[in-house]
Amino acid sequence: MAPFAHMATPEDDRRHVPGPDAMPLWNESFWFPFYDPAHQVGMVFRFGSYAKQNKANLFLYLTRGSELVHSFIDHHLPVPAHETGRCTIAGLTIDWEQPLERFRLRYANGPHGFDVVWQATSPTYTYPRPPDTSYDLVPGHIEQAGRVTGRVTIGGTQYAIDCHGHRDHSWGGERDWAKFHRWNYLSGDFGPDFFFNAVRIDLDGLVIPIGCVWDGKEMLGLDTVGIDVRTADGGARQLGASVHLVDARGREHRIEAEEVLVNCPVLYGRTWLKDAFVRYRMGERVAYGILEHGYVERP
Repeated sequence: MAPFAHMATPEDDRRHVPGPDAMPLWNESFWFPFYDPAHQVGMVFRFGSYAKQNKANLFLYLTRGSELVHSFIDHHLPVPAHETGRCTIAGLTIDWEQPLERFRLRYANGPHGFDVVWQATSPTYTYPRPPDTSYDLVPGHIEQAGRVTGRVTIGGTQYAIDCHGHRDHSWGGERDWAKFHRWNYLSGDFGPDFFFNAVRIDLDGLVIPIGCVWDGKEMLGLDTVGIDVRTADGGARQLGASVHLVDARGREHRIEAEEVLVNCPVLYGRTWLKDAFVRYRMGERVAYGILEHGYVERP
């Protein structure tokens, strides 16, 4: 496969350090989810760091069927030392085998763990930013689809993994979870010829829609982001979603998150972030991905 024409650069995709104008909650994060329907095995993790606070956090989940079988959550880890092409934290190792293209992900915790390779199946998409602005003030963000191969171990039993996966990488700006009044993030990987990402963030009245689609030839931003999330328990738990997207070429894409398979919640202060593995349907095509539901608990 010829190298993709990436929107991001290898320099974008490395670990970063805050600049002179960085805010106190300057943040960087790496997020990888995948779900293998053949074995009904899922994995999702987010490694985040507040470099100016010398504090890092990690949440990591392994799922099988409808059960969450292993979780690791720690909000008070030290920021890992910067290594060339590698980051290790709390039993998790990320190796940049080829920036923008190929990562090796490893984790071990008792009878649970994984050793997988994430290989890009699309170019990177970068969220739009105002021109001539510093990453200290306005964050950078990468979205990308891939394929995951390797093994996942759950309770001492190994599963050979071969499935679609996703990732994102954010750095800069400020990540204050208390300001994320409500949001939904969706990503679904239908194959090397189509993935979508759709986000709506409510910053206490300021609504920000954003996202992209990859059609196998072009990476396109979205002109319309329509997300109707079905919830239960007073809006606290996602049940599914109807998605209506219009890309930059005017093409419509209607996608249904028809079933939540298993939910993986984590609490940041009073802010809930709930990553659910879901089955998506677009016409006759089926995909697996993430329907993330987040909100701030109100007194």
